[in-house]
Amino acid sequence: MNKIRIGTRGSRLALKQAALVQEALQAADDSLQTEIVILRTKGDIIQDKPLTEIGDKGVFASEFEQALQEGHIDLAVHSAKDLPMTLAGGLTIAAVLPRADVRDVLVVPKQGRMPQEQSDGGTAFRIGSGSRRRQLLAGKLWKNVVCENIRGNVDTRLRKLQEGGYDGIILAKAGLDRLGISGTGSDSSVGGDDASTFFFCPLPPELFLPAACQGIIAVEAANGSEAEEICRRITDAETMLCFQVEREVLRQLSADCSEAAAAWCRQEQDRLILDAMYAGHHVRYTCSVSLQEGRQLAEQAAGELKKKSHICAALDREEKIT
Repeated sequence: MNKIRIGTRGSRLALKQAALVQEALQAADDSLQTEIVILRTKGDIIQDKPLTEIGDKGVFASEFEQALQEGHIDLAVHSAKDLPMTLAGGLTIAAVLPRADVRDVLVVPKQGRMPQEQSDGGTAFRIGSGSRRRQLLAGKLWKNVVCENIRGNVDTRLRKLQEGGYDGIILAKAGLDRLGISGTGSDSSVGGDDASTFFFCPLPPELFLPAACQGIIAVEAANGSEAEEICRRITDAETMLCFQVEREVLRQLSADCSEAAAAWCRQEQDRLILDAMYAGHHVRYTCSVSLQEGRQLAEQAAGELKKKSHICAALDREEKIT
């Protein structure tokens, strides 16, 4: 194969992620030629509506899948958390790069205020986020917060925050790090040109569960293609295992981006640890490190979450009747 055409969105973050895939491919085979092909998706074009109103997670993937099926590109680079639950026919995830930081980050202006753990009875703290997962978790972590929809890439969201549209916004730390915007430590230190403008506060993932596959770059290809075979050389085995387990949680829950769902799988020594959330309920399970046991763990976690949500729904109905 003389050249691999890599499809990507055109934002600064998307181009950075595509460049990381390029670098990994060329490190695996320095004779390989690559070309970046920029595509616009439905999610990029429609910016005046929440994602929940314009479709499922496919709003950032369907154009790439069509281009793969029609042979216009050889690979498509995705933020794995944006992938639809079911891939288009004949396509597969050929590789995932090593996972970056899974945490979410609360970003506030340097001269702004922070949300409160206890209600002070004052003006509500306005957080820019259209994610129902983030909205639910923000309401649990802080008092007197109001989440309002926000769309656009990372730079656009930071500009809207700076212009005073919100008191704070929540972004994925992996994206900030890839753009060189936030600090890399576990505290609230920052680096880069934005250090004098914004205060970055990483949120503990145990309390603020990340979206399934957050921090993972996924590479999609046609099944059985030469590009798929080449991509298999760059995949990170541990990240792929966690990717598959977290995707299985979503599949078992039948959850898409309109649901307040989360899943975070990681390997610690000889164990897999899985935290999962659905409709505000949180469970944690562990098992030995294997894909088969990881999938069983995902099924067990999803079953427990559905059971809890059904019990709570039944209690709510009973309270309304009485």
